[in-house]
Amino acid sequence: MSVIFQPIYTIYKQNRLQTEKVTRSEYNKNIKSWSGNVLRFAVWNCGDRMRGEDAMQEAFAKLWEHRDDVPVEKGLGYLLTVTHCYLVDIMRHDAVVARVHQEIAETAVVSEETKDNFGLSDEMLNALNQLPEVQRSIIQLRDVDGYSYKEIAQMLEISDQQVQVYLFRARTNMKKYLTKKMNSNK
Repeated sequence: MSVIFQPIYTIYKQNRLQTEKVTRSEYNKNIKSWSGNVLRFAVWNCGDRMRGEDAMQEAFAKLWEHRDDVPVEKGLGYLLTVTHCYLVDIMRHDAVVARVHQEIAETAVVSEETKDNFGLSDEMLNALNQLPEVQRSIIQLRDVDGYSYKEIAQMLEISDQQVQVYLFRARTNMKKYLTKKMNSNK
């Protein structure tokens, strides 16, 4: 290295080392100054404030994880990039889930034929049709088609635990509906 470039390189290296380590107070200061921009960007891209807030939270969490790798002056750009990637992933996931739900809804419509084949009463049929689509789909996949929790979770791209929660809620909602119906008929 020539003598002329040595001081410039040393200054760059010193500045680079100073910007690599982000302190907690500097991070918090940046959150306050950047959060409005990141939230506006996220909401503008997805059209939903709650989803935008989730994306912003995810971006700031990633920034904290990589605080030693991201220079402060590039922090806002990093946040916007992470926010965009997070939203794209969520939208892709939603599209797949919607497609799977549509396929299930097309094949799992509770019809008279299903009612006859599985011995469902009119009240059971009505209770099933009162459920939200995801719960109805999981009931269909688990109780009628016999899929395991793991298989259902893979089809719907949710966790096994979430399948169990939805199934529990579906059965609870059906029980409430049927109990209410029985009490009103007395």
